[in-house]
Amino acid sequence: MLDLIKKVLENCNDIDGWKIIEKVIKSNELFFIKKDLDMNRVKDVHHFTITVYKDFEENGVKYKGSSSTNIHPTMRESEIMLSVESAAFGAKFIKNQYYPLVKPTNMVQPKLKSNLSEKAMVEWLPETTDAIFSGDEYKKGWINSAELFINHVDTRIVNSEGVDISYNNYKGELEFITNWKEESEEIELYKDIKFANFDSEWFTQNVEEMLSISMGRAKAKPMPNLGKHTVLLTGEGARSLLDFYNTQASVKLVFEGISTAKLGESIQGENITGDVINMKLDPFIENSSESAAYDNDGLPLSKVNLIENGVLKSYWGNTQYSHYMNVKPTGSIKNIVVDGGKKSLAAFKTEPYIELISFSNFQMDPFTGDFGGEVRLGWYYDGEKTIPVTGGAVTGNIKDVQHEMYLSKELQVDNDFIGPRTIQLFNVSVSGKE
Repeated sequence: MLDLIKKVLENCNDIDGWKIIEKVIKSNELFFIKKDLDMNRVKDVHHFTITVYKDFEENGVKYKGSSSTNIHPTMRESEIMLSVESAAFGAKFIKNQYYPLVKPTNMVQPKLKSNLSEKAMVEWLPETTDAIFSGDEYKKGWINSAELFINHVDTRIVNSEGVDISYNNYKGELEFITNWKEESEEIELYKDIKFANFDSEWFTQNVEEMLSISMGRAKAKPMPNLGKHTVLLTGEGARSLLDFYNTQASVKLVFEGISTAKLGESIQGENITGDVINMKLDPFIENSSESAAYDNDGLPLSKVNLIENGVLKSYWGNTQYSHYMNVKPTGSIKNIVVDGGKKSLAAFKTEPYIELISFSNFQMDPFTGDFGGEVRLGWYYDGEKTIPVTGGAVTGNIKDVQHEMYLSKELQVDNDFIGPRTIQLFNVSVSGKE
């Protein structure tokens, strides 16, 4: 089928380049109601995405238009031709500045590692099921429902410049809902985790952690109105906050003027008294469903030292925007690794604080630096006792707090993110429901 698509593309006189992404996805899926298996489904999907390019010039300025379309494996040559011609027509109206397509290299990429490759996917299902429900052992709390997906993905990318690369990886996902019932209230919370390896303890830990959050939420008191306070962001909040720096280093956002980050300058501002950021991009993290040997243009991926001691060392981005900024393209790498800091979690908790564990929806504006969200569960320590709290909200701007920000020694591993489990911030606004 790919050869047929290439033939159609090569015979189309109305385009100046093309790219084909072929994906074969084999999937095993389980659906549970409580601990009972409700449905077992197997899928085998094969599809192609093609992008056509049209070079043109207006008023002395060179442009490259592009348009994409999906090709189904059952389509006839005439149908493929019609789809290509339609995409070629659309490409004429896209006025992107000119950029080159990725060219082939002699670079040999390492294979992505996963223990899921050691046997057929279906053979992992009983072990994975046991690992998920081994943490479901409480009287007042339980898994209400769960959906498990294990996908093996074969990817091939071919373009008109001669690129022809292939790689495969695993993409797993577990979605589940936990319930916890106290006398006065029953809580229902949703969790979505992704993975690329089988790790029994990791599944069990995630379920137990979510049940613990559900229990805390069911017992929680209304959030006090604390005003400016010391805040510990743990888990998802810490990750979202640090992603601000990764976003600022995007070559696309720098080109568009949305980010003002400059190479060789501090990305945290001046007069830093807390921890400095050390951030890398690593396309080969084990147990990340986002690990990849190549980006979607067929560019080989390598580790990138993005931020060192708070100083921006490299932009990241695809070939198009890197060409505009005249920097070497890194490709689009989704795995982020951030070093821990000097302090431990215990050191964070010697003075009054509020530790925010879970949000209804934590927002980190990648443009302004504003952050905040409604608190689903927090732990408030007033200097004497610690109690679970809920409701209210936290708000702030990273530019106001980044000069005195501390990263925990302890790390969290969350699919495509490895970094501090907790971030300590000072003078953050905490509004309550009292």
